[in-house]
Amino acid sequence: MKRTLRAYVFPVLMAGLLMAGCSEGVKGTESDMKKQLDADLGAVEKVTVLSTDGQEVPLALDEFLKELPEQGKDLQVSPQPLKRDEIRYTLVLYRHKLAPLVVEVGKQASQYGENTYRGPGADRFYQWIHREAGKGLLPAAVQTAVVSAEDLGQTVTLGKTQAEFLQGVLAAATPLSDKEIDQYPLYPHYRLRIDTGGRSLHITMLTPTLVSIPFGRETHYYSIQGSLFSQLTQWLPPRRTAGDAFDRLFQASKIRVEPSGDARVASVEQSATETTVEQGKAHQCVRLLKGGVALAGQPKSPGRERYRLIFSVEESEVTVHVYDRHIRFNDTWYAHERLDDELLTVLRAKK
Repeated sequence: MKRTLRAYVFPVLMAGLLMAGCSEGVKGTESDMKKQLDADLGAVEKVTVLSTDGQEVPLALDEFLKELPEQGKDLQVSPQPLKRDEIRYTLVLYRHKLAPLVVEVGKQASQYGENTYRGPGADRFYQWIHREAGKGLLPAAVQTAVVSAEDLGQTVTLGKTQAEFLQGVLAAATPLSDKEIDQYPLYPHYRLRIDTGGRSLHITMLTPTLVSIPFGRETHYYSIQGSLFSQLTQWLPPRRTAGDAFDRLFQASKIRVEPSGDARVASVEQSATETTVEQGKAHQCVRLLKGGVALAGQPKSPGRERYRLIFSVEESEVTVHVYDRHIRFNDTWYAHERLDDELLTVLRAKK
């Protein structure tokens, strides 16, 4: 293992140390510095990735070393330093009896010490670390797990057998690409909070076969077996919430935007059942509407009506009137903050 590290010196670290002209305070010829770096990397015992909010996940060292030779190519030293808001991950190589080696990773640049590296290799390096971090996020063990259905306001704690089933499904999950996936959670918005024994993990069910896990500024997506969603519907069955006027809108088959006072609003109609993406958008609109605060009566200054949302539910159409700072639904007024623009963003109905 150590021989592999010595044979394939991590190019970012090599470039950083050689261009800085020192390693652990040692100065001399390039050959001397290579020998020092060779020794430094040979002492690596563990590799982890830190998120921007302090979460740390271990990487599989053997796999890391196997793929190491392909990383770090096509890098150029850049005079433009890596900004704090560019950082997505921090790669940490822990060494025996030595200080760890640390590389800060952004989507288009990486930084080691005082040197920043950009170029095509920096983008590929980010993608590699993203994939490896995604693999490391998946729990090796599930100590406890709590499942919630956010749209129902219900929560259940899983028993040992259920937790073992969950662990098996997650073990078979497949990490997806580093690209953002345009998918809102489907009703009833299942979420899982898992204690792995060393850290907590928050998983959102986006569709029956797609989940997401936040990791600092990044979000990781995974393809999973549909059997988990089937079990979730058994543990927390979908049902209509009593007394919630908006709840039946989750059953809409179509949603339409009709401008009624704002020329910047586009007329849009989309199905809520043909694809999971469209269905997720419709469900997200209902969640936004449910976030309004019910008022005792009509406000004195409701503002102008900007547009109407028309939901096709069963054999009828249900209309929601959207104002600058209020909505009107079933003769009840609700106050909101920026809900009008958020709905248009979800439905992409801005001109």
